[in-house]
Amino acid sequence: MNGMPLGGRFSSFRLKAPQREETPPPLAAPADRPLLVVGLGNPDDEYARTRHNVGAWLVAMMVRRHGVDLKREGRMSVGRVSIDGHPLYLARSRSYYNEVGGPVAGELRRLKAHPSQLIVVYDDLDLPVGQTRMRLSGGTGGNNGMKSISGVLGTQEFARIRVGIDRPYDHGAPVREPERIAAWVLAAPTAPERRVLEEALGRVADAIELAVTAGYEAALRSLNQEPGPRV
Repeated sequence: MNGMPLGGRFSSFRLKAPQREETPPPLAAPADRPLLVVGLGNPDDEYARTRHNVGAWLVAMMVRRHGVDLKREGRMSVGRVSIDGHPLYLARSRSYYNEVGGPVAGELRRLKAHPSQLIVVYDDLDLPVGQTRMRLSGGTGGNNGMKSISGVLGTQEFARIRVGIDRPYDHGAPVREPERIAAWVLAAPTAPERRVLEEALGRVADAIELAVTAGYEAALRSLNQEPGPRV
């Protein structure tokens, strides 16, 4: 894709019509803690340091924190950790951002897990850099990765954590032109932004571990009350 215009390159990450896959049968009662964490991003090395890969950075951070390796499982790279005796699987897709739904559904089936046991971590243009928001369900907010996941799973009832990357501005007005948004998300953050994002991801990792040991509500209270750093 190196010789392709930026808009064309970014179009390969835009949403394709998701193909519904069979999901595991529902649990007798909703799970109150996660089993699978998926960080969104694109797999190629050229995108590894871009804003659009913030979710994948979170997985890499937790892998380092727990000293495990990711191994291929179908269309995902997955590592298993234990947090106070509770299992947690850390995963990133081997497919592109907008095609993540199928791999996520496949991993849930492999683990015999319900969507309520899933947390998805991804970048958000509409939050300031480093600000975080956790929800247990909700809409996609226009994010193509989330559209793919909810489309394949047939539900939006799964946890998600948004990590702010902000957006470009013209004289204080937010830019919404697709070509310029593409350039923004597919570029690396500045060094100060990267430091703020790393701090934010540390808080996200702490909140996920709290969700594993104490449940989602404890993680929500912890993460959503954090003021968030500023660049």
